[in-house]
Amino acid sequence: MLEVRVRKRLGNFSTEADFALEEVGITALYGPSGAGKTTLLNMVAGLVVPDEGRIVCDGTAFFDSERKIFLPVQQRGIGYVFQEHRLFSHLSVRNNLLFASRFCGRPFSRDYFDRVAKLLELGPMLDRTTSSLSGGESQRVAIGRALLACTSVLLMDEPLASLDSQRKEELMRYIATIPRRLGVSVLYVTHAEDKIPRLADRVLLVRRGAKTRPAPAGNGVGRPRHNEFAPSLDDRSIENTERMGVKR
Repeated sequence: MLEVRVRKRLGNFSTEADFALEEVGITALYGPSGAGKTTLLNMVAGLVVPDEGRIVCDGTAFFDSERKIFLPVQQRGIGYVFQEHRLFSHLSVRNNLLFASRFCGRPFSRDYFDRVAKLLELGPMLDRTTSSLSGGESQRVAIGRALLACTSVLLMDEPLASLDSQRKEELMRYIATIPRRLGVSVLYVTHAEDKIPRLADRVLLVRRGAKTRPAPAGNGVGRPRHNEFAPSLDDRSIENTERMGVKR
């Protein structure tokens, strides 16, 4: 479970969030560019320090301003996939993957390594150099490395943005299976409305100057895969569907 209640100001920009992810699945964080989606991910990851609030994951406090707690990035067990793959060009695919457990100080699990490699079909490329990979292959390796770094939550910041249409379709199929096969929750940033029905179990809307609520089905954003949200648009049905909210 991930609980986030934070506030941050950066110059003229301010963002405030208050939400909880209570079930394993894919949650889409949807909104226009500049709405604060990436800033929110960075606060969860530990790359940006909130001004106040708290972030708790599975009972462990990542950040708590009142108790003066700030857990470093490498101790959070959070995986992060960026728009660009950011692989180490001097390392093989295998060693790029192994770097994750070394960075986070986690004991190496051969079983989990094999499960991640199988899910993403990385086996045939483990001994290749990263410079020989296509864009889609590189991003699969980046996802694998992030999964090997995380224990319960995977952050994805528009990981399909730099790929062509065919590669996007391929990668979406891999991403959609992560929660079910690995038991990992995914917080997925996107401003592409058409991706939401294909990937998301639930949706959080981030908009300028308005409190963001879980998106109900039929609101124009798209229908989540498991249709968790009631079709009614009134506030009562929205609040009863999920205990989530993100404010900007």
